Amino acid sequence: MASQQHDDGRDRPHPRGGGAISDEQADAIDALSGDIAYRGKSRLAILAALPPERKWPYFRDELLARTAAIVAAVAIVIYLAVQILTPQAAPQLTVAVMQGALGDQDAAALQTNVAQALKLPEGRKGGVRVDTGYDLNDSASLSKLQTLLSAHEIDMIIASPSDFEQLAGFGYFRPLTKALDDPLRTELKDAFTTFAGYDDSKDTDIDYDGSGKGASAPYGLALADAPRWSALGSADKDALAGFVLDSPNGDNAQRFIAYLTDRDR
Repeated sequence: MASQQHDDGRDRPHPRGGGAISDEQADAIDALSGDIAYRGKSRLAILAALPPERKWPYFRDELLARTAAIVAAVAIVIYLAVQILTPQAAPQLTVAVMQGALGDQDAAALQTNVAQALKLPEGRKGGVRVDTGYDLNDSASLSKLQTLLSAHEIDMIIASPSDFEQLAGFGYFRPLTKALDDPLRTELKDAFTTFAGYDDSKDTDIDYDGSGKGASAPYGLALADAPRWSALGSADKDALAGFVLDSPNGDNAQRFIAYLTDRDR
């Protein structure tokens, strides 16, 4: 009998922890059961099936980062599409003013007055811009000037006689006899100033510098007798204006000269 009682005690399962499960354990079991029920479904399907109190935590942990990444990617695509389909308006007249030829405040006033005279907006995007402070002795400034010239974003240059001579020697200007139409050419011929251009006959020789060794031509227009230039307090009265070679806005450049010389067109 004792042996039987000993065997029954040995085979009977012993409870662990005893009693009913706690509320926390019950919640864990429910959550686990729920996760098993949602296994194999898409995240959106799971989000739709979850009870309201679990939707936001699930969305935050599983979908928020992905949604933000998708929205950012779509925004970038839309921005690029807008930039491609609506290109930036090209400048209508850009005048580069070399250092010492005109002060910043007078340049701003000149830009405003020219824009009004030409019935164009101000600024680089589709308008008139008078840009000052270019310095031939500063490598960064000269690099900026050359970059804009290469991009055909400068139409005219105004400079002191010494700077103008150097720029003409680089081959940057178009002769006034070709840049101006007949009426202006006739009216302004007394202001034409001749400079040596660039000699490109030996371009294959990398050691040859043709600056200032080309044929002389009337590249510069003296502004001493240009009423609206002289009226600017900081203007260099000995400055010259030149038409940039291959300027895309030759007509507006002529209108600019007509404005400075009080021959509005």
